[in-house]
Amino acid sequence: MQAAGLILTSYQDSLTRAMDITANNVANVNTTGFKRESIAFDTYLMRPAPQQTFSFAVEKGTYRDAAQGPTIMTGNPLDVAIQGGGYIPIQTAAGIRYTRSGTFQLNNDGDVVTAAGDKVMGDGNQAITLPTDARDILIGPDGIITAMSGTGTSALQVGKISLVQFENEQGLTPVGNNLYSTTETPQPATEGRFVQGAIEQSNVQSITEMTRMIEVSRTYQQVVRLLDLENDRQTRAIQRLGKATAA
Repeated sequence: MQAAGLILTSYQDSLTRAMDITANNVANVNTTGFKRESIAFDTYLMRPAPQQTFSFAVEKGTYRDAAQGPTIMTGNPLDVAIQGGGYIPIQTAAGIRYTRSGTFQLNNDGDVVTAAGDKVMGDGNQAITLPTDARDILIGPDGIITAMSGTGTSALQVGKISLVQFENEQGLTPVGNNLYSTTETPQPATEGRFVQGAIEQSNVQSITEMTRMIEVSRTYQQVVRLLDLENDRQTRAIQRLGKATAA
C-alpha cells in the first residue's frame, strides 16, 4: 500500500523538523527573553493488517510558548525584565522589530540601545535619549525613566520605554538577535510591567528539551525501520505479482 510509505515519509520529515526546533531551544537556553518553540501535529491511523494499528503524526506548524521565564537581578539600572505580556519596540536597520530581551545600555550620544547598538523606542516610536550627566536613573513599572541631571535636586522624567502587544502573538516571526517582526499593528500592552535592574531568562527547560531530543531520535529510528519493512513488503508483492503474471 503506497499510502503507508507516504505517511511514514511525511512523519519522517516532521520528526526532522521537530529535532531542529528542539535543538534550537537547547541552543537558546541562556538567551535573554527567549521563548521556546514546539511543533503541532495531526494524528493519522494506519492499519497494515486487521490486528495492527499504527498511529502517525503529520506536522501542522510551529507555535511559541509564551510562558514567563525566570527573572534574575543584574544590578544594571538600564536592564529591564518584562513581567506579563508585551514586547519592546527596537529600531533596527531593517525597520522596527520587537523583543523581550531587556539588556540595554547607553551609546555615546546618550541613546538607550541594545547590545547590538539598536535604539530602544519610547513613546511615539522615538529614540530615548538621556542627558549626558544623568544619574540615579530609575525605571518605573510603566516604563517611565526618571533621573537626576546637572546640579538639580529633584528627578525629572527623561523618557519612557514602550511596551506593546499583538492580537496574534503567534504571528510574530523570529528574525535573529532575539528580535521578532510582524506586519500587525502593535497596541499598548495592558498587563505587562517592567522590573528595573533585572532580565527575563529563557523559558527553556534544558532537561525537558534534552529528553525530547532523545524521544524524537528514537521515534525517527523506528520510522526508518518501518519504512524499510514497507519497502520490503512492496518488493515482495511486486515479485509475487511478476511470478503470477508469468505463470
